[in-house]
Amino acid sequence: MINRMPAKKIGMTSAFDGAGTTLPVTLLQPYSVVVTEIKRQETHGYSAIQLAFDETLEKRLNKPHRGILAKAGVDKPLRKLYEARVEAPELEGIQLGQEYQPMDVMATWGYVKITGTSKGKGFAGAVKRWGFAGQCRTHGDPDNRRPMSNNATDPARVFKGSKRPGRMGNKTVAIKGVTVFDYDAELNLIAVTGSVPGPNGTMVYLTLEEERTPIEEGKES
Repeated sequence: MINRMPAKKIGMTSAFDGAGTTLPVTLLQPYSVVVTEIKRQETHGYSAIQLAFDETLEKRLNKPHRGILAKAGVDKPLRKLYEARVEAPELEGIQLGQEYQPMDVMATWGYVKITGTSKGKGFAGAVKRWGFAGQCRTHGDPDNRRPMSNNATDPARVFKGSKRPGRMGNKTVAIKGVTVFDYDAELNLIAVTGSVPGPNGTMVYLTLEEERTPIEEGKES
């Protein structure tokens, strides 16, 4: 079974749980995916499937990308590709060009890991980037937001990993243990608790961590 699905971030809202408590949730719109390549242990060294999603215009695809879709027998101009690990025995029931709908795959998902690109903040100082307290505000200090000393002077260099000013955000962020709060098959929306990295309209990946049991489904309803 596929354990990794792409989705588009719609935005945040609030919802009530079974006890009447308001929870912050993020709405995600998952994509349908199509199998474009099957990778086996004997030929590639691992078991996985390559999946395509997000339909676009034909002219926006380059020749190698079109060749991948044509080889799999996919007639839709899908612009993005990714891989999902699948156990070797489960590959026997998968065929090239096979399409998976989001709710058919994610209907029983309970906890997921969400991976996305965080918002870019540009070049930031040490106080904003790392939460430094800043220097003393007395004795005529012209700028109390400077990062002060840069440690020892004997090495005559800055050590790697030092918390200095620099580019903030725009990095791949993974949030583990996110609860799948609700599904809406009609609207093709999935609600997860808490926030999700990236601005609205960006793409994230949901990786299955744990499925929900029938007992948990009954409690939620």
